[in-house]
Amino acid sequence: MGGMKVKIQLTGLEEYIENLQRAGANIDQVVGEAIHESAKPIFQDIRAWAEKHKKTGAVLEGVDLSEVQREGDKIFVDVGISTEKSPGAWHAAFIEYGTPKMKADPGVWEGFKKNKAKVKKIQSDILKKGGIPID
Repeated sequence: MGGMKVKIQLTGLEEYIENLQRAGANIDQVVGEAIHESAKPIFQDIRAWAEKHKKTGAVLEGVDLSEVQREGDKIFVDVGISTEKSPGAWHAAFIEYGTPKMKADPGVWEGFKKNKAKVKKIQSDILKKGGIPID
């Protein structure tokens, strides 16, 4: 038979499936650990920012990193300033965004922005260690 042909072959699928099966029931646990651990640098930076602006201590008391939460197929943590933890922490908005008389000092935003690469690395390392193929 003449003409032009291309042969497409997929290899490594069996190994990929074995890795997924090995991870098995631990996938949710490993993903939760990856998310929680990767939020810690953000939490630490927000805490340092709040410490720098400590006046009454309400904002610092509101700095929070929740436990791993699950809603349906979503696994997540909350990290930032919690007014549930410290009702007076709402003052953080004035520090973060500024006022007509005070320059903004975005500590929460910077905590997320600054740690982007670190978060990805921590998650990748934990997922790989847990046997979850990510490549």
